[in-house]
Amino acid sequence: ILWSAGGMFVSSVMLVVCLLGYFSKMASLFFVISFVSFFEIGLGPIPWLIVAEMFEAKYVATAMSASCQLNWVCNFIVGLIFPYMQSSLGAFSFLPFAVVLLFTIIFVIVWLPETKGTTPEELRDDIVRSLSHLMLLSDDGSNENHSSSVGNPIDIEWRRAMDDLKQQEEEDMKRGTYNYGFQPINSNLVEAPELDWQTRITGGT
Repeated sequence: ILWSAGGMFVSSVMLVVCLLGYFSKMASLFFVISFVSFFEIGLGPIPWLIVAEMFEAKYVATAMSASCQLNWVCNFIVGLIFPYMQSSLGAFSFLPFAVVLLFTIIFVIVWLPETKGTTPEELRDDIVRSLSHLMLLSDDGSNENHSSSVGNPIDIEWRRAMDDLKQQEEEDMKRGTYNYGFQPINSNLVEAPELDWQTRITGGT
């Protein structure tokens, strides 16, 4: 993604330079092809490929529907406003795209997690672990500025209770006393009445 956004950013800037007359028209055609090529190797396939790496199987369909819908809405908006941008900005019509790509590069470097070689479950655990760390910092008062944006005390206590329950279940499994969700049957409720040998032979008659 970083290579894709970087290549598209350079191509957009060079397109502006070419349209200003500093290079030939053939050079602008080359940078158009370069822009499309970098788009197809990174940012283009995101709605169809990267979603499967970031979500569990039961959420993939919903996440892919949302990403594809957002993708086509953005395509529609770009196609709708580009003629107005071209008439207003002229040779600088590709400059807004370069600005957006610059923010994309910064976002990828600073915030986007690395998904290469990780499963969706591992990625989810890493995100939950980082958020839990921020919640604990906010709860301890060492980072009070995050208290409003990270979570409230109820969420923190709920997460702690879930962690304690998980730890207790793991300890029960190690000791061999975990019931796996099954409750023991009360023998007093299902114990058959004792019958003498005469009743068993005659069939209770």
